[in-house]
Amino acid sequence: MEWNERITIDPKVLGGRPAVKGTRLSVAFILELLAAGSSERAILANYSQLSTDDIRACLRYASESLEPPIDTEIDAWIANPDLPLPAQAMLSKADAKFRVGDWGAGSGLVWQSVSWAVGDVAARRGWAADTDDDLERVVELLDNETGAKHNLTGGFLNALALRHNTDGQHLLPDETGYYVRLMPPFLKGLFRAADGVA
Repeated sequence: MEWNERITIDPKVLGGRPAVKGTRLSVAFILELLAAGSSERAILANYSQLSTDDIRACLRYASESLEPPIDTEIDAWIANPDLPLPAQAMLSKADAKFRVGDWGAGSGLVWQSVSWAVGDVAARRGWAADTDDDLERVVELLDNETGAKHNLTGGFLNALALRHNTDGQHLLPDETGYYVRLMPPFLKGLFRAADGVA
């Protein structure tokens, strides 16, 4: 759940202070109740307009306010004309997940953009791309064609680290951000290599 599904920041409500949607209860008020020792059950009993998800959204909002999500630099690449529209769309969705701290889902979407891109190149060349091993072979073939000028094999191995991060978040957010920042240049190199551009 993303906090913005349940938290609003509206100048007409509580002077623009973050509040639970449909109420006049601020996020700060809910956090103060929790800090004072009120249980979730007690808060829900006293404020029937609230739900458990509302309280969790308040906590998520506070967490992200204190420590904003790590910048993966994807946004600078989303509109890059070197990347086909499907890859841009998947990166855009991944960026949205990373901005709310959903590292596993974001990693999965980045992996989808990589596997789609490698599969697209394979289809143009008539190469198989049904399994991860096939995808890796496509990358190796392109590296061989270009004399490894784009280091595609290394980029693909970085992408596999993100794929494994989708199964259960094995990478810390900083590590995930590091691998994600390597993907747009990898995709650009992939398409340049496929088009015979050095």
